[in-house]
Amino acid sequence: MSPIGNINMADPVGRPLNKMIQYFIERAKGGTGLLITGLVPVSYGIDPTLSEENNTTYFPRIDGSSRTRLSGWRDLTAGVKPYGAKIFIQLSAGLGRVGSPEPALSGKILKSASWNKNYYIPQVPHLPLSDRKIKKIVKMMGQSAANAKMSGFDGVHLHGHEGYLMDQLTSAPWNRRKLGRYRNKFQFGIDVVREIKNRCGEDFPIIYRIDLTQALQESYGDEIFRKRFHGKERTIDEGLQFCKALYEAGVNAFDVDKGCYDNWFWPHPPSYFGDAIYVEEMAGRLKDFFREESIDAKVIAVGKLGKPEVAETVLSDQQADFVMLGRPLLADPYWPIKVKENRTKEIIHCIGDHEGCIESFKKGGHPCCSVNPYTGFEDTKRLAKTEKRKKVAIIGAGPAGCEAAITSHIRGHEVILFEKTGRIGGQLLTASKMLIKHDIRRYLENLEYRIELLKKDGLSIKFNTEVNASDITDDFDVIICCSGLKTTLPAIEGMEDIVSLEGRDLLNRNMELPENVENILVVGGGVLGCEIAYSLSYEKGKNVTLVGRNKELMPETVQANRAQMLWMMMGKGSPSGKKEENLKQPVKVCNASEVVRFSNGKAYVKANRGRKDPYTPWKALIPENVRNPFEKKTDPDNVEEIIIDTDLVIFATGGKADDSLYYELLKRKTDTEVYSAGDSTKPGRVWEAITGANEIARNI
Repeated sequence: MSPIGNINMADPVGRPLNKMIQYFIERAKGGTGLLITGLVPVSYGIDPTLSEENNTTYFPRIDGSSRTRLSGWRDLTAGVKPYGAKIFIQLSAGLGRVGSPEPALSGKILKSASWNKNYYIPQVPHLPLSDRKIKKIVKMMGQSAANAKMSGFDGVHLHGHEGYLMDQLTSAPWNRRKLGRYRNKFQFGIDVVREIKNRCGEDFPIIYRIDLTQALQESYGDEIFRKRFHGKERTIDEGLQFCKALYEAGVNAFDVDKGCYDNWFWPHPPSYFGDAIYVEEMAGRLKDFFREESIDAKVIAVGKLGKPEVAETVLSDQQADFVMLGRPLLADPYWPIKVKENRTKEIIHCIGDHEGCIESFKKGGHPCCSVNPYTGFEDTKRLAKTEKRKKVAIIGAGPAGCEAAITSHIRGHEVILFEKTGRIGGQLLTASKMLIKHDIRRYLENLEYRIELLKKDGLSIKFNTEVNASDITDDFDVIICCSGLKTTLPAIEGMEDIVSLEGRDLLNRNMELPENVENILVVGGGVLGCEIAYSLSYEKGKNVTLVGRNKELMPETVQANRAQMLWMMMGKGSPSGKKEENLKQPVKVCNASEVVRFSNGKAYVKANRGRKDPYTPWKALIPENVRNPFEKKTDPDNVEEIIIDTDLVIFATGGKADDSLYYELLKRKTDTEVYSAGDSTKPGRVWEAITGANEIARNI
C-alpha cells in the first residue's frame, strides 16, 4: 500500500486514533502484503509549518520520547499483524517550501534547503537551514525509526520525493548551497540512512521513495524551466547515481515515481493519464540500472496500476519487483483478495478525482474516497442487516441512486431502482463520453457488473422508466429521490443568431458536431468547460476558445487534476504523458471575462484588463479560509471588449438540482419516508453524491 497522508487521523498531540487503526486493519483484512503509513514528520521545532496553534499538529507523530504517542502506534501494528500483513512507517524530514505559509503570517521564520519561495504564496520566503539544524533532523529521523521499531513496525519508508524537505535537501531545484556538509546533494539522504541503520540495526529494512527526476524541463519547456526553476532539476542519470549511493548506505528497496509539487500531476496521477504512466521510464529504468551494476536492491513500481492486468504485466515484464497501490486500495481495500480469487470484475475502481483522498484533508478533513463511503470511516460506519424490511423506491440510477440501491439491498430491504434511460451512471455516464475519462468508464463497467450480481439476488431495476409523483404509490415505505440535475442555457443577447449546445447534451450525443464547424466557443471555466474545451481540440482537432467568469480556471478542482488539465490545454502534454502532437493548437482562454452578446457568428466578450495568465499549472489555489495578504484584486470596471469568431457555442455553465419530485412527494404528508440525494439535492461531486446516499441507505 502506497503511503497516503493520514492527516487528522491522530489526536492533536500526534497519537494515532482508532480511526487510523481501523483504516489500516481494513486493508490488512483485504490482503495487502505490506502496508505503509502516511507521512510522519519528525522536525518539530525546526520546521514551523508542521505545527498549529498551541503546538498541536494535524500529522501523526512518533518523534521524541512520548510513550503516550507510542501507545497508539503499538495498537496499530498489533491490529494489522494477525492478518499476515507487514507494516512500515513513512518518516518525513518535514515540509519546507511546500508547507502552509500561515506560520509566516504570524511572524515565524520558514526554512528550506536554501533561499526558496513558498509554494502556495511565493512572496513568503524560506531561509536556508543551518548545517547544525540539518544534523539535528538526521538525529530525529534515527530516534523516530528506533521508536517505530520498538512499536512493532517492520521497517521504515523514507519520504524522499515530491519536493518535500528531504527532496529539497537532496536535489538541485532547491538545494543551491555553496558551503558546508550539505552542499553535496546526496549527503542528507546518506546520513539519514546510516543514522537509522546505526540505531535500528543493519537488518532493519529501509525503503526510500524517490522521484528519479522532477521532470520540470520536460513538463514546461526551456523558457519556464529557466525562469521559474533556475534551470535546475535532478536528471534521471543523477537520480540513478543517487540510488546507488543510497543502496551503498543501506537502503534495501526503492519506491520510484516522478515529479514534484510544481507538476503535482506526476506523483499524483489524475484520471486523465493512462495506465502505468511512468513505470517503464522510472521503475523499469532503475531496475535495468541495478542489473547492470549488480545491485540487489528491490524496485517498487507505482502510478496508475489499479487495473490488475496492468499490475501483472509490470511484474511479468520484470520492470519492478513489487507493485504499489494507493488510491485503488482506498476505493477497494479488498483489491488483493478479489484478484487472488479471480473476482476482478467486482473491484470498485478508483476514478482518479482526488476529491476524497487529497482535497478532503487539504480543507481540514482526513483521507476518504469518492467511490467508497467507508474509507476513513471504518471506525464509525457499519453495514448492518435491517431489523425491519421495508419497500424502497429509488428514482435515478446515477452514482447516488446506485449506492442507495446497493446499500439498501445488502441490508435486506426490498428495492426497486427506476432509471429513465437504458443504462446506469447518470452524469458519470455522460462524462465518460470523453476519451480522457477512461477511469470513469472502468468504474462504470465494475458498477454494472456489481448491479447485475445483485439483480440475481433480487434487486429490481426498471430501465426506460420516467417517474412522476403520480406514479409513486403509498405502497413504498421509503422513497429516495436521485433525480439528478437540470440544465438551462443562459439568457444572452443574440442567442437566436448562433448555433449552440449545452455541454452535457454535446456529450450525450457522443460529441458529434454539426457540419462545417471549425471555431468553437466554450462558455464556462469550471472543470466541465475545460474538459470539453480540451476534448474538442484533442479529439476533434477544432480551434477552441474558452471564456470563464472566474479569475482562475477550475477554481474548485483538486490541484493535481487542475494542473494537468491546464498543462494539456496549453499544449505541453497529453494523457500519454508526452507532448501532444495531435493538438491543433492550445486552447485560447479569456478568464475573468463574460460573453455579453452574439451577432453574425461573433461573440462579444467583456474581459477584465487585469486578468491573470490562465496557464500557471504550477500555481496552487489556496483555500478560501487562508488569508493571502499579497493577493491583488482586479478592478471590475477595468474592462475591454474582445470579439471572437465562432461557428458553435457550447455552454458548460453548470446546472440546478432537479428537486421537483422530492418536494411534490413531501407535500403528500403520508407515513412514507422521503429523502433526496446526489445532484437532486445540490449539484456537486461524486464524493458528496455517494456519501450522502450511503448515509441515508444505512439508516432507513
